[in-house]
Amino acid sequence: MNGVMRTTVTVTAAFLAAGCVHLRRETLDGSVRAVERAIGGHIAFLADDLLEGRAAGARGHEIAARYVATQFGKLGLQPGLGTNGWFQVVPFLESQVVEESRQMSLRHPGGTEVLDCPADFLIGAPFIGTNVSVTAPLVFVGFGVRAPELGHDDLAGVDLRGKIAVVLSKAPSRFPATALAHHSHVRQKAKALADAGAIGVISVPTPKDLVESPWARQVMQSRFPAMRWTWEDGRPADVVPELKVTGNLSPAGAAKVFARGAKPLAEVLAAGERGEVQGFPLNVEATLSVRAEQRRLTSPNVIGVLPGSDPELAGEAVVVTAHLDHQGIGTAVNGDAVYNGAYDNAVGVAMMLETARALATEGKRPKRTVVFSAVTAEEKGLRGSEYLAQFFPQGNGRPVANVNLDMVLVTQPTRKFTVLGIEHSTMRDPVEKAAGRAGLELVPDPRPERVTFIRSDQYSFIRQGVPAIFPKVADIPGTKAKPGEVTPEVFVKDHYHRPSDDLSLPRDGESSVRFVRFMVDVVRQVGDAKEAPRWNQGDFFGEMFGKGR
Repeated sequence: MNGVMRTTVTVTAAFLAAGCVHLRRETLDGSVRAVERAIGGHIAFLADDLLEGRAAGARGHEIAARYVATQFGKLGLQPGLGTNGWFQVVPFLESQVVEESRQMSLRHPGGTEVLDCPADFLIGAPFIGTNVSVTAPLVFVGFGVRAPELGHDDLAGVDLRGKIAVVLSKAPSRFPATALAHHSHVRQKAKALADAGAIGVISVPTPKDLVESPWARQVMQSRFPAMRWTWEDGRPADVVPELKVTGNLSPAGAAKVFARGAKPLAEVLAAGERGEVQGFPLNVEATLSVRAEQRRLTSPNVIGVLPGSDPELAGEAVVVTAHLDHQGIGTAVNGDAVYNGAYDNAVGVAMMLETARALATEGKRPKRTVVFSAVTAEEKGLRGSEYLAQFFPQGNGRPVANVNLDMVLVTQPTRKFTVLGIEHSTMRDPVEKAAGRAGLELVPDPRPERVTFIRSDQYSFIRQGVPAIFPKVADIPGTKAKPGEVTPEVFVKDHYHRPSDDLSLPRDGESSVRFVRFMVDVVRQVGDAKEAPRWNQGDFFGEMFGKGR
């Protein structure tokens, strides 16, 4: 046993013995208290400074992966890679921007204006080459969205050939929630813009975006490296080579870029809020330059399998996912540089492990196979789950449903949950039955403008045509937080993707256990149902991704 693993085992034992000291103590029966302690123990280990924020490809994530594999083994699960073990090793290309290399200037009849980084702009890390410089005219094309099914096309009649597209982030808020989420995805926009001839894209945040993610936070996030998984020949996946440069503008930078356009930025944002199609040349030529340092690395998805008990249904798999990675070591905030990710997503992994424990030990196994996976690189754009969904290991059944556990904010007592995705498939029925039995209230997505459904690992399975759900604590807008309370809104504002997402945050033990029981009930129902989940007739995602399955 090497030194790292000896330390891991010692600390693990200590945490599991102690439980999590931040739990809200209730008078609970023995079985419930045992689950509460187990959840607390998992979180306490995974979110400890020892693991250095569990960045994909880093030492801390490797330790976390071994911890999860050990837990899978203790539960009697089978290794997802058979004789090759618990780890689906994902090959990655990592690209880290050299901070001082980011440059952007605007040339117009009045001269050349040099913008300031990061006050005015940011440029993303390139994956095709390491030293990029592009000079081209800027053209504003609204949201950059083509949605013919909604009668909206920002690119109609616009000449983008050889130009850099400037777009508003996300999509028109008047879109139905599902279409809003889909058309907001950067992958969707990038393909449409490249097809129209653009050679780059620069995104402008809307006022609503800046409430959720202020520019200062975006700057901080830009200092973490970007990653793409790679094909067998080494090519990075999910890269649009025609788009040679990508960037973001701050409100100050956007005002400078729009200064010579047909409309000032304030009018553009107002029209965007109304969902209007708009576009015009910005009458400037921009030069954007950036340099990156790249390296190749690997990081594992950890996979454990509970074989189905029914020979006829065991060939179908219910996949339960929770991302294991967080952001690692980053910019220090109040002297703390470890981004521990207690709620994002040590809590989800802990709940997945206890869901697995219940299904493996409480009564007969589900008829369908249940596959549990702690996936990597969610924080890099859902990369690990995307690899898992595309290259699902053979011998574990065909995925027919996904239940994804991510950032379950049980910071205080709650019985209100939002289960994103139940409107798309027949998974609504088992969710509603389980909620009723648990005495839970299901709340529709109160913040569809945040397009949360495309921002975690269930979307990787959606894109492969697999119905999926993403349960979360209900985030009710306008909920008043008492002094010291950490509501979901307070968490997003003050702790999301910050070092303060650590073991100092409160957690309600009873709500944690209740949520696990809820998930056990849902997975067991889906696993035992006569028919596998199916898309609802005419569903947006089902029509787009589910045909042919």
